Amino acid sequence: MNKKIMFVISDLEIGGAERILIFLANFLIKKKFKVRILYFKKKNNRCFNLNPKINSECLNLEKETNNIFQKIQYTYIRIKRIRKKINVYKPDYIISFLTTVNILSIIASFNLNKKLIINERNDLNKKKIPYIWKILRFLLYRFSNKVLFNHPSSGKVLEKFVPSKKILFIPNPCMLKGKVSLKNRTKTILFVGRLTHQKNVNLLIKSFYKSCAVKKGWKLVIFGYGEELNFLKNEIKKLGINQHVIFKGISKKINEWYKKSSIYIICSRYEGMPNTLIESMYYKLAIIGTRITGIQYFIKHKQNGLLINNNNENDLTKNLNLLINNKKIRISLGSNAQKTILKKGNKKHFQEEWIKVLK
Repeated sequence: MNKKIMFVISDLEIGGAERILIFLANFLIKKKFKVRILYFKKKNNRCFNLNPKINSECLNLEKETNNIFQKIQYTYIRIKRIRKKINVYKPDYIISFLTTVNILSIIASFNLNKKLIINERNDLNKKKIPYIWKILRFLLYRFSNKVLFNHPSSGKVLEKFVPSKKILFIPNPCMLKGKVSLKNRTKTILFVGRLTHQKNVNLLIKSFYKSCAVKKGWKLVIFGYGEELNFLKNEIKKLGINQHVIFKGISKKINEWYKKSSIYIICSRYEGMPNTLIESMYYKLAIIGTRITGIQYFIKHKQNGLLINNNNENDLTKNLNLLINNKKIRISLGSNAQKTILKKGNKKHFQEEWIKVLK
């Protein structure tokens, strides 16, 4: 009998965790696993292709409230619904993604004799979540069968609370293929990701404005959405650079922009292992990234990219000017970046490690 897998996640919109889940689900269905995806929020922003053989079910549990009693009630309802689906579907493995959903899945599956694999995608030392969820993470993660991280140092914070044999590192894969040409590159600086405090896109906008980019005819193209969208648009308007900064929202044609852009900037305050960084490296973009855990795993300063200090506007502006003014450096860094990602982001290794986990 083929093993049954049930994935649990908050939503299936644009995001690194969502993309990895769908990539993994598509791979497992080809390996004859029976796959179902359970998610809470239903929106119209999915831009990743899911194999039609995979059953995905939305529980429509996206109510937001600041009332503490309603929050408790809402949490109880989510746990109850997940547990009900576990009893109906009877999966051999439950695979959950991100802290809140991980905790809900642990509680929902308690005493049901199911193997539970939980995934963290960020640096636990830096990720800001309510204090109660941090406490629950330390108390409950030990009851899972495996805790997976996408960066080797991310799991260290849990070592006092979770047996080391349960903690596993599997790096994000490079999911792209085909030849990459440096022809037809335009004066475009690219960003792809959620428009949130974590991603620090306002720093990028301010540095773009202060750099020589506008004067030399460069454009900043931003893909993504999030709670800071309107704030960022207002900042651009105040700076008077509306004609130079383009918001593209969510699109399935991002790869076309990777192919014609020259520079990629990721100035996040914290990260796990960003998929957009992997993609930009594959497409030979010259990269500027924050000197933080998830980015430093791939990027070595002045070898295959440039690293800046966290939230440092002057540092970012200086390095952006360097890349704008020197095409030779851009090409060298981009070529070295692709070599790195083809070695460190091996797709076959990712797939083999997951098969081992599910044996």
